[in-house]
Amino acid sequence: MIKLDTLDFDILKLLKKDGRMSHEKIAQAVKLSRPAVRARIVNMEKSGVIDSYTTKINYEAIGFNIEVFIYIKVVNTSCLKTIEAIYKIAPDNLMIEEHFRISGEWCLLLRVMCRSQSDITHFLDDVLNLESVASTNTVLIFN
Repeated sequence: MIKLDTLDFDILKLLKKDGRMSHEKIAQAVKLSRPAVRARIVNMEKSGVIDSYTTKINYEAIGFNIEVFIYIKVVNTSCLKTIEAIYKIAPDNLMIEEHFRISGEWCLLLRVMCRSQSDITHFLDDVLNLESVASTNTVLIFN
């Protein structure tokens, strides 16, 4: 395990906000030289602290205005097999943004983006048709 100091955490926070932020801008923000910032970032990449860089999608810009959490209760099979089956049946007009295996009454939690109520309704019907799914609970996210 790599030991990080306050400057490393400050760099990580900046990269979390904007993964494309230049080393120069980061250096200005944390009051280090650009080569020192670069060295720290390279060290965090090599040690696995920074796993990857990703793109944050503005879903409203592509018409995906509805966001929901879907809680799923699984029976008679593994959660891994169920989540794999769910991804296979997910239509193109819906995006599973994240999935989690959780404890408590529910087994899985999905965060899903879609364009319309009918998109989510059809997807839920398909999920409930899976043999391993006992029930679902859907929560609309306002903001």
